[in-house]
Amino acid sequence: MIEAHPRFRAPQTLRVPVQYCGAAPAPSSPPSANATPPPPSVSRLESLQQLGVIATTHRAASATECTSTPGRELFTVTLAKSASTFHPTSLPDGRGWEFVLARRRFLTIDGITYDNPGDPKMAHVQYAWTWEPELLGQLLAMGRATQGASATFLRDGNGWIVRQPGM
Repeated sequence: MIEAHPRFRAPQTLRVPVQYCGAAPAPSSPPSANATPPPPSVSRLESLQQLGVIATTHRAASATECTSTPGRELFTVTLAKSASTFHPTSLPDGRGWEFVLARRRFLTIDGITYDNPGDPKMAHVQYAWTWEPELLGQLLAMGRATQGASATFLRDGNGWIVRQPGM
């Protein structure tokens, strides 16, 4: 029942915008030990570019673009031919694409407690799950760490229903 719940079935995704504002890329040089790593969303976009899934171009932003941070560059993203291999979904209004990186995989039930063991109406189930990376998630080196969670079940006249699966 936990696995069938829409919240459990929701995949981990990566949204790729058609355009975004960012700092101009630094000239190629060996990374400094004191360098600040880019935010995860930027490093994932860079990884997609290195994998040949997307291509980016950039230019200095105009006065009406990137207004919250002057001096930024406007990046434009296009899908490469290989992107179709990863089945991107177009975002509404042509804002970009969404790629599925991983799906949850149920592992084990670790424990069940009841509100009233003699006549239970509510149960709390402790369980474990992990992300199962899709091909793109594997290429981006996603981990498979085991996650602990709990779900609340309620008993009605027809049996048990999942009230809330925690993640």
